[in-house]
Amino acid sequence: MNNLIFYWQNFLLVSLRAGCLLYFCPPWDSRFIPVMVRVFSILGLSFALTPIVSPYLPSFPATWGGGVLLLIREFLIGLGCGLVFRFLFAGVEMAGNLVATQMGFGMATLLDPQTQAQNTILAEMLVLMATLIFLAMYGHHAVLRLLAKSFQEVPLMTSFSLPGSLFAYVPHLGSLMYGLTVQLLAPVVALLFLTQLALGLVARAVPQIQVMMVSFPLTIALGLFFLSLTLMVAGPALVDQFITLQTPLARVIEAWKD
Repeated sequence: MNNLIFYWQNFLLVSLRAGCLLYFCPPWDSRFIPVMVRVFSILGLSFALTPIVSPYLPSFPATWGGGVLLLIREFLIGLGCGLVFRFLFAGVEMAGNLVATQMGFGMATLLDPQTQAQNTILAEMLVLMATLIFLAMYGHHAVLRLLAKSFQEVPLMTSFSLPGSLFAYVPHLGSLMYGLTVQLLAPVVALLFLTQLALGLVARAVPQIQVMMVSFPLTIALGLFFLSLTLMVAGPALVDQFITLQTPLARVIEAWKD
């Protein structure tokens, strides 16, 4: 009986860290996946992972205070690792929204059921493309290995303290997000800016031309053409970003070792 109670206590801690990590990681973070499917997938993964990481799990605290601190610490560890994925995919979404606004798709926004916010069709397309690339290069396998390794690198502890180096690393994650935005679709944005500049010069030189009527189909056509050319480069760039994603994840785990 005591062994069963000990197992379920470990199962609770493992499921808490795994759930917080997978909640922000594709494809588990998608609202198109039913809630019950996501919940049972996390519980099933935790059920299979608990015997593997049980040698690294200490005994559950005997006091309520120690148990609450342990649960909060596990929640924050999973949340920190999950936010690294969220920053990366937010950069992809930002790139799509920026190009869509320059192309004239900004007025054709739609309600994103995943974020409950206004989003453009182009941003949705790029996020889906990034998710497919992530799955094609077995990124979900790397996430599961990271989850199992995190219990070895950062064992459960009853003491609780927020690592200062983790907060110092947040601006770097922001620069990663903005850098990915510029790296993906900066050429398209630059070309669309030059197109708008050329249309402005034409409007000043020949006022009789209805530039407003010409600019919409022209910018959309040029934007789609240059976007199709840029996507051939954006794919390998995303692959490189997913490969180097191990570095910020390792930094987050290292911060909790202190």
